[in-house]
Amino acid sequence: MNNTKSHISQFKLLPSRQFSTNLRNLKINRTDLLFILLCLAIGIYLLATKPIFITILGCATIVFLSIGYVIRTVPILEKYLGRKIRFWHIVAAIITVTALLDTFTTPAQAIFLSGLESFFNNLAQQSSQAGGGSTSTLDTNVVGLTFNLIRGAFLLLVAAASLFAYNQAQQGNDWRPIVTQVGLAFSIVIAIDVITFIFVGNGAGTTAIN
Repeated sequence: MNNTKSHISQFKLLPSRQFSTNLRNLKINRTDLLFILLCLAIGIYLLATKPIFITILGCATIVFLSIGYVIRTVPILEKYLGRKIRFWHIVAAIITVTALLDTFTTPAQAIFLSGLESFFNNLAQQSSQAGGGSTSTLDTNVVGLTFNLIRGAFLLLVAAASLFAYNQAQQGNDWRPIVTQVGLAFSIVIAIDVITFIFVGNGAGTTAIN
């Protein structure tokens, strides 16, 4: 009888031990876990009350991830190209990608963030109409250029992270965390489009939640 009770207690403790082991493997302590839960609760609250803010935050995350990986990839490119890469080279690359996406607007909008861009374009038109057509707090051209910049940053993120992961693999280092972060960037983009479709719809006010 006592042996049966001990086996049952061991089975009950097994999931908690496995969870603790996973946290130790990820180097997450209790303080980090509380912080993650707090951020998750705040994120759920903002998602329910201010979904547009969440989408803007997601776009900003993509841009900052892109900047981080471009900076980390610069030494690798310098080694392959055999020359020093200046700051204006990076700026020229960003401007070139943005200009190409701005030129070929239809393929770019078909990829991602088209619903959110349409939403801000409608805001720009409504602000212009509210001001009698003479003044506008938002310009549709600026909105389109901004979203093409975000798309360009995402494409640079994928390219830079791929090169960085390849270099890590060639050196025998672990490249999986880099792929995980790229997957996170893709997840952010998909989440932005899903949130936009649910709360904003096609940008014209037709939402999935009525």
